[in-house]
Amino acid sequence: MVDTGDDVNPIIRMLGWRVRRLSLDEIKEVLAALASIEDQVFTLTDLIEMLPREIREDRRKRRSVGNLLQSLVKLGYLSKPSERKWMKNYPTLSHYLTQKLLDLSSLERMPPRPAYEEEKIVSHREKPRRGGKTFSRR
Repeated sequence: MVDTGDDVNPIIRMLGWRVRRLSLDEIKEVLAALASIEDQVFTLTDLIEMLPREIREDRRKRRSVGNLLQSLVKLGYLSKPSERKWMKNYPTLSHYLTQKLLDLSSLERMPPRPAYEEEKIVSHREKPRRGGKTFSRR
């Protein structure tokens, strides 16, 4: 079945923009596998072993899983304590996003600032100029 993305969570769809080889359903499977990891620290191999056979056996899809993990690091859900290890900063992506959505909600409630500030008119008084320098000829 080809996933058109019409009934897919928009966050899953946005994560799909970063990975070319994984379908939206496969991205869901990766997130579910991440959520089921008990330890906070894991390797890519640990995660790959939890995924369906079609992903485990396809080298390009495994690479895309690594790219997806990199995207999750950029978002802040994961961190990378060493070259080959990953660490979950939150139990699930939804736990992480909950606080971010609340922060976004508070930003949206702030009154908008005007596009321009009212100009303050400041009068500047110059000293009266004297006739300038005069040179006397002797």
